[in-house]
Amino acid sequence: MSAAESPRRVPLLWILIPLSLGIGLARFFPSTDLLGLGLLAATLLGFAYWSLARAEGLWVPCFALSICLLGYIRFMSSIEDDTGNSLTIPREAAMQIKIEQLFNATDPGTALGLATIEVPSRHLAQLKSDRIFFFLETKDLNEYPQEGQTFSCVGVIRPLRQYREGDRFDAYLRNQGITLAYKQGYLLEQSQRAHGFKRAINKTRFRLSEILIQNKAPESDLTRAYQGLMLGQKSALTPEQKQLFLQNGAMHLFAISGLHIGVIALCFHQLLSLLQIKDAPRAIASLAGVCAFVVVTGGSASSWRALLMVACFYLSNFGRKQPSPLNALAASALIYLLLLPGQLFQAGFQMSYITVSSILLLGLPLAKTLNSLTPMYQSIPPALLNKRQKATVVVKRWILDALGVSIAAFLVSAILGIYYFQILPSYGILINLIALPLASLAIVAGFLSILTYPMEIIFPVFQLFNDAALVLIKLIHLVLTGTSKLPNSSIITPAEPAWLISVALLSSLFLIGYSYSRLGKPGVRLWQIASVIYPSIWIIKLGS
Repeated sequence: MSAAESPRRVPLLWILIPLSLGIGLARFFPSTDLLGLGLLAATLLGFAYWSLARAEGLWVPCFALSICLLGYIRFMSSIEDDTGNSLTIPREAAMQIKIEQLFNATDPGTALGLATIEVPSRHLAQLKSDRIFFFLETKDLNEYPQEGQTFSCVGVIRPLRQYREGDRFDAYLRNQGITLAYKQGYLLEQSQRAHGFKRAINKTRFRLSEILIQNKAPESDLTRAYQGLMLGQKSALTPEQKQLFLQNGAMHLFAISGLHIGVIALCFHQLLSLLQIKDAPRAIASLAGVCAFVVVTGGSASSWRALLMVACFYLSNFGRKQPSPLNALAASALIYLLLLPGQLFQAGFQMSYITVSSILLLGLPLAKTLNSLTPMYQSIPPALLNKRQKATVVVKRWILDALGVSIAAFLVSAILGIYYFQILPSYGILINLIALPLASLAIVAGFLSILTYPMEIIFPVFQLFNDAALVLIKLIHLVLTGTSKLPNSSIITPAEPAWLISVALLSSLFLIGYSYSRLGKPGVRLWQIASVIYPSIWIIKLGS
């Protein structure tokens, strides 16, 4: 059995799984006796070390339980209740706030995001320098606010509901260290411009947007989608576009995440390879370029997660053993949960890591199985194939690879989508099979447009790349428009309890993981079929 056919070991799961379990227990069964739990965890960890030294099997449960307790402690320490917060009831307040991060607003007349209180109202002086979430109207402003700017504003500030009482968005904000929300008011006027790093980022983002709109249809909806795809600006989309992408389960194309980061990282990698830069310098330069892209596009949580995945994969390349995407994925998840344990309960974190895990455990092996089941030109040696035959083999392999990945991604993301969004895109596999490659090529075109823009005086080739990107986005629009006209293209599903979704998802992942462990052994194809059918049954049940 070759290494390529055998499953890869992922030792970090011995830490990641019990850590996640501990975080989950803390979320639903909180306790304030962290000191006692810490002493118990230390005792168990010491006993695990002693047992391992004596070659006794008790070290495994002791080690797992100690890591579980440490996960519990880490989560509880990250969400300490703000009992010392002097603001306990909503209060009207006129303040000056400095915008740290803007979220995509569905209404262009509003702005929302995270900010720091620079000058509080007199009766709320204790709130100076506190970080808040704001959601305010912008109708009195001449220009839309930007990160780093300071504004005078008026509204109602109130404490967020406690972690265990609030909704998902409240939990998300508390995971960011936010305990106050500022709403029901207005951004009145800019009191201070952005300066330093934030100003440079704003200018860079604006300049990139200007480059992208230099095409044959600068005012079209396609250009809006192009800006949204490259810069993560969902607000650039028209309401009709948002509805089209949302009902087809393709709105993720406009969130800077794994697709964008992976494509941009590959572009930097190939560019540096052409420049004869190799190994560590190439990896460092690629990561620096991707990091700059993340910062310029707003630094969303999904983009930082994807960057962390890429960084861990690059690090795995410098080991003595063959690089393992699974180990890189586990390492990035472990680091992320240690830094922000509450992210375990966020939809974005779950979508990212569970989908990529399904692709690595099921999608890629399934693609290999599909290709092995459909051989072509077996009677002809590969070296004797003509150009047409070679092209046919390449296209067949690409289609089946994409099909395997699309199936694996859809199976788990559909279950999560039913829970979080109550919507099931019936033709998700078909849409991903077509739209993701087109979107990837559009991102490559955007990268090349920005890269070649300095040559505009000599030859404005960057406009050709922009036009090519618009053609690709037009094709995506046509695909989504066509599928939306099909019967039951988008099914509205009932709200399902969290425990039922957990059972469906975890049992599906267990089966997928087991089928991966059977690689190179008899019956692996039957287990892969079971790994596709079982979650499909859950999707049909949950979607009906």
